[in-house]
Amino acid sequence: MISLLAFARFEVGRLLRSWKFLVVTVGFPVVFYMLFLGDHSPGKVIDGAVPWRAYLLVSMCSFGALVASLTAGGARLSSERASGWARQLRVTPIPAWSYLVTKVTATMLVVLPVLVLVEAVGVGFGGVNLAPSMWFELAGLLWLGALPFAFLGVFIGFLVHAETAFPVVTALMFALGYFGGLFAPVASMPHALQVVAHTLPSFHNTALGIALLAGQSLSVVHWMVLLGYGVVLGLLLLMLHRREESRGLA
Repeated sequence: MISLLAFARFEVGRLLRSWKFLVVTVGFPVVFYMLFLGDHSPGKVIDGAVPWRAYLLVSMCSFGALVASLTAGGARLSSERASGWARQLRVTPIPAWSYLVTKVTATMLVVLPVLVLVEAVGVGFGGVNLAPSMWFELAGLLWLGALPFAFLGVFIGFLVHAETAFPVVTALMFALGYFGGLFAPVASMPHALQVVAHTLPSFHNTALGIALLAGQSLSVVHWMVLLGYGVVLGLLLLMLHRREESRGLA
């Protein structure tokens, strides 16, 4: 147990000490937030529910969680596997399953400060005013909804080679962001793209945050879709890891 906790602390610390990782994970959502901030008048209301700036805050928080998950679990993990670091861990007393658990846990722990930083930008530059308790509720809700992103990131890290990890992660980042309605309200998209958006976890994670700010009930549909993605990706990740363990490649 001590070795497992030490490994978890090491993983999280290594991520937080990497300035390149932090610049990408924090920089992307912050830059996009600042770029999109002036696209609409401050008084514009989205879907008759929340102001544009609050809507943008939620979507960029969700985008930040997506970026952090795919970068931490995808690009970095594939590089570790290519360098042989994962194979070296097999000779340690750390259980094989703990490698997966630690990667997902470390990713989720890194997502949380990203959400907080994007919220801080929303306060300082976006002029978003929420009750103090609402800021905590929003961060906690979006953080919980980001679990499928963490599974997806680690899954990509096991699935692709180090040479292709970055383009795959980048493509997924913007595909899930754009088609999930994180860059523009889904209602403004063509009907076909709206249908696509409703199948993506990025849309449902953001929809939960929007519903919270609008004072609406948190639809069970959003939770079920996120849960479904989490279960499917978790099972696929477990199967992939077991296959590599049996082949002695992990």
